Amino acid sequence: MEVKVFGKPGCEYCKTTMKKFETFFGRWNIDDSKVKLSFFDMETTMDGLAEGAFYEVSKIPATVIEQNGSIVKRWDGVVPLSEDFKQYFAQFSGPVND
Repeated sequence: MEVKVFGKPGCEYCKTTMKKFETFFGRWNIDDSKVKLSFFDMETTMDGLAEGAFYEVSKIPATVIEQNGSIVKRWDGVVPLSEDFKQYFAQFSGPVND
């Protein structure tokens, strides 16, 4: 499974989105060998622009959860709520870190 966040370096909502997933993965002890978190810079990198074009990103932050090459959930222009994405990672979590 992969989480792709599309944004710009100075965007506070983009930073918040990345931090939310990092915190969630740490707290829920998500196995990072099975779930990858990636940030794509839509402002300054060719890879980010190309990947963003492929996913037709028009609003940032854009967040895509992909499994086996298929999109299972997507958010555009908003920071996703933990309650909205938690269900997609239950199978990858270990004992919860409090």
